[in-house]
Amino acid sequence: MDNIITLNIGGTTFLTCMSTLKKYPETRLGRLTTSSPEYVLEKHFYFFDRSPDLFSRILDFYRNDEMHLQANCCSQLIQKELDYWEIQYSDIPQCCRSTILKKETDLKTFQKLKISTEIPLAFDGVTKCGNGLQRKIWLFVNEPLSSTPAKCYNFAYCLVVILSVFMELLFTSPYFRIPLESTNNVTFMQNIGLLRDMNNSKAVFFLTTEVELWWYIIDDCLLVFFTLEFCTRFAASPSKLTFLKDGLNILDVVLDVSMWFRFVVRQFGFTILLKNNTLLTINQLCFASISFRMFRITRLSKQFDGLKILLTTIRESIKELVLLFLTILMLAMFFANIIFLAEMSESTTFPSSFEGIWWSVITMTTVGYGDHYPKSVLGKCVGACCAVCGVIIIAMPIAIIATNFNTFYTRMQDIRNFENRVKINHEKLSKRNNSIKPQS
Repeated sequence: MDNIITLNIGGTTFLTCMSTLKKYPETRLGRLTTSSPEYVLEKHFYFFDRSPDLFSRILDFYRNDEMHLQANCCSQLIQKELDYWEIQYSDIPQCCRSTILKKETDLKTFQKLKISTEIPLAFDGVTKCGNGLQRKIWLFVNEPLSSTPAKCYNFAYCLVVILSVFMELLFTSPYFRIPLESTNNVTFMQNIGLLRDMNNSKAVFFLTTEVELWWYIIDDCLLVFFTLEFCTRFAASPSKLTFLKDGLNILDVVLDVSMWFRFVVRQFGFTILLKNNTLLTINQLCFASISFRMFRITRLSKQFDGLKILLTTIRESIKELVLLFLTILMLAMFFANIIFLAEMSESTTFPSSFEGIWWSVITMTTVGYGDHYPKSVLGKCVGACCAVCGVIIIAMPIAIIATNFNTFYTRMQDIRNFENRVKINHEKLSKRNNSIKPQS
């Protein structure tokens, strides 16, 4: 009986044997003696100001040599209790590890969503802004959820971005282009001189025509709008360095510079490009940057949870995407060599393995343009294997990415539902506090 000791855990009494605790002398309970600071001499028990809910599991560890956990217990609480009682994670058996790991995964998911949805401190527009006007301007142009006018402005900004992309599509349409004036015959001949293939009717038409005047007027208005919008956000930003490090802001700089370069070239005349190959290359790069204009809409991710989740899913699935591309590349090169050898008897198909790589990618992605296809029986067998491998290989990473999206979407719904409950509870408490105030 002298071996039995009393443990008082948060007001709940537990009885056990000292020999049971001494099985693990490296733990907090295993080092207990009557001289320990937790020992209450007057009442002859050890007192610990901890929650008693999990302590029965802690005590079972000393009895059964395994740390079994409750399925509905918080992983953070389990971690704190294990750290306090100095029990190793390795003592948790395999049957209970999935419970704590799943909860830790959910917690990490919430943290990732929190990081992706929260505004960095340097951009919160409240604690870092120098004055009230700067703060109002920053919230208006950069925080669509800050007010109704800010929502309207961001909606208008979205329409302007779509218009800018649509204008570049009109630039290539033959219905909105007119022939160059007869006074520009020199320019016309110089443009034709750039062509390597005079039979390329599309290139000839593009170089010998120009868009109408109204197109240039709208494009100049868009140039002024995006330039003023960027300068306003930069001037109102709480942290200029953090602002310039943001990827979307860097994209804005590149797009604005490209638009200004095209504007300057138009003022000096396009003939200046024909005299300098460097300027011609830069002009071509500026035209290529048009494709990135649509990415400006991603700034609206602060307003739409679906866009936030999509961007977060892509960011968290980089490993799966890299694995997908590498696998497709390896299989494409493998089947390219195989189909080249299988079609060796056919003189009209697959003159080299490079055509085989194109055919392999198109076949594995189940696109099937039909520009290259096997004719021999052996080649058709190789094509069937390539198609089946493509379906299997692509399906596995895509399933992981889809699972990540579903997980983030579900957790985001939980976050929003909890925020709504907090808001409703706060309103109820406010009404209750107002109702019980003594009337003067």
